[in-house]
Amino acid sequence: MGTVSEGGGGNCSNPAEVWRAEEAIAGNRKALEALRELVAYPFIYARESRLLGLKWPRGLLLHGPPGTGKTSLVQAIVRECNAHLTMINPYSVHKAHVGEGEKFLRDAFSEAYSQAALGKPALIFIDELDSICPRRNSRRENESRIVGQLLTLMDGNRKSLKTLPHIVVVASTNRVDAIDPALRRPGRFDSEIEVTVPTVEERLQILKLYTKNLHLDENVDLQIIAASCNGYVGADLQALCREAAKLAYHRMSNLSEGDKVLKLLAEDWESARSLVRPSMTRGVANEISIVSWDDIGGLKDLKKKLQQAVEWPIKHSAAFARLGISPVRGVLLHGPPGCSKTTLAKAAAHAAQASFFSLSGAELYSKYVGEGEALLRRTFQKARLASPSIIFFDEADAIAPKRTGPGGNSGGNATVGERLLSTMLTEMDGLELATGIIVLAATNRPNAIDAALLRPGRFDMVLYIPPPDVEGRYEILRIHTRKMKLGEDVDLWKIAECTELFTGADLEGLCREAGMAALREDLSANSIRNTHFQAARNSLNPSLTKAVVDEYANAAINDSSTRRKH
Repeated sequence: MGTVSEGGGGNCSNPAEVWRAEEAIAGNRKALEALRELVAYPFIYARESRLLGLKWPRGLLLHGPPGTGKTSLVQAIVRECNAHLTMINPYSVHKAHVGEGEKFLRDAFSEAYSQAALGKPALIFIDELDSICPRRNSRRENESRIVGQLLTLMDGNRKSLKTLPHIVVVASTNRVDAIDPALRRPGRFDSEIEVTVPTVEERLQILKLYTKNLHLDENVDLQIIAASCNGYVGADLQALCREAAKLAYHRMSNLSEGDKVLKLLAEDWESARSLVRPSMTRGVANEISIVSWDDIGGLKDLKKKLQQAVEWPIKHSAAFARLGISPVRGVLLHGPPGCSKTTLAKAAAHAAQASFFSLSGAELYSKYVGEGEALLRRTFQKARLASPSIIFFDEADAIAPKRTGPGGNSGGNATVGERLLSTMLTEMDGLELATGIIVLAATNRPNAIDAALLRPGRFDMVLYIPPPDVEGRYEILRIHTRKMKLGEDVDLWKIAECTELFTGADLEGLCREAGMAALREDLSANSIRNTHFQAARNSLNPSLTKAVVDEYANAAINDSSTRRKH
C-alpha cells in the first residue's frame, strides 16, 4: 500500500483547540487554506452540506518548484485533522509486471474509502504526478494504462459515488504542463494551487521556525539573513540552518572546555550561505565572484546611470511605486572588447543583492532543434521565481541577430537565431507583468542586433562603454596593483599616461606581465620596479586602434540620435 500513516493530536471538528499546521509550516497561506477546506470542511460542515445538497470537491493539484514545501503542507494538514494518509509515488506505481501498478492504485483507493467509512478524514497524496501520469502516447502503453486507471478511480461509478464516503486526492508536481490533460479538469483535480518561492517576509518566518531550538548570538539578525537569501526555497533555508549549526559545532570543538558555549554567530551564517546555494539558480545561473563598484576603475557617470537603472528599482521599489515610475526593463551595454561590460553587469547584480542568471550565445546554440529556446524560457521562468533577479546576456548580437527578411532564410524556415530572437521578444514583453527583473546585455556589435529589441519596453537604455581615459586607467592600475608590492620608483599616473588605447583587460595584463618580468629577472625579488613596468609596456600593444575606437564612438552617437537621452 506504500507509506500509510495517520495524523495525531488533531480533530477537524474543533480546530481552534488543537495543533495547527502553522506551527510546522511558514508561508504558503493560500495553499494551506485550500488544503484545510478540502480535508476538514466536509467533516466540520457535514450537516450543512447535506441540507444544502452541497458536493465537496475531491481533488487538488499543488504545483511549484522543488523544495517549496508541497509535501510538508500535506503532512501538516494530515496531522492537524488527524486524517488517514495514503502516499503514492512513482516507485510504488511503476512495477516490473503488467497490472501491478493499476492494482496498487485500486488498493490505495479501497483503503482510503474504508478509513473514511469509519468517520475519519482520508487523504490520498500522489507525489510527482507528472512521472506517474504523463501525457499519453501510443509508444508508452504502460503509462497510458496507469493514467486510465487513475481517471477511472477518480471518476468512480456515478451511482456509487452517492453512497461512498468522502475522500480527498491531492497531487504534487513541479512540471504541471507534463501531466496528462485529462486529469486537469473539474471532477478530477478541481483546482490547482501554485506553491511559490517564499518572499522575504516568508523566508524570515521559515528561519524563525527552523531556529527556534538553536542558540543565536545577539548579533545575528534573521531579518538581514532572510533579505540576503534571495531565491532560497524552504528546503534551502532548512539546509542553511543545519549547515550553520554544523559550522558552529566544529568551531566550538576547537575551543577549550570553559569556552564551549554552542552559539551560532554571524560568521557561521555567512560561511553557511557560501556553501548552501539557492535551488532556483542551479542549472541556469552562474556563481559569480563578489564584484563591487569600487572594483571597476573610471566610468563614474556610467556606473551612476547603471546603478540608478538596475539597483534603485530593486532596492527602492516602494519609492518607484509611490511615484508611479516604471522601472527600466532592459539595459544594453556596448563598446569595444575588454572595457568591463561583463564586470559592470556583475557589480550591478552584487550591489542590488539580486539573483544573477548569465547566458551566452554559445550556450543557446544547440544541435537539437528547440533546445536553445527552451533554455531561454527556463531562464526567464526561474528569474521570475527568484526575483529580484538580473538576467545577463553576453554576446547579445549572437542571441538576437538582425532578421534576414519576412520569410526568414532563403529556404523559408526560421534560423536558430531568428527563433531565439522571437522567444526573447516574447519573454521580455512578458516582463511587463513581473516585478524585480531586469535584463542586461553586452555586445561588441550593436548594429548586428535586431531593431525590435532596441525600443522602449525592451532595452529601454543603451549605454556606450568607451575605453578608459587617463584617470580611468590610473584607477584600474591602482585596483590591479593593490596586492602587489611596488617599488618606490613606480608612478602609476605616468604609466596611465603612456597606455593610451589600453582597455581594462589590457591594463590587467600589463600588471601581470610586469610581475612576471620581475620574477624573470630575479626569482627572489621583493618588489616590482618601474623598469619592469616599462619592459611590460614595450612588449605589449593595445587591443584597440584609434580607427576602431572612432568607429565605436560614431555608432554610439548615431544610436543616441534615435533614442531618448540617458
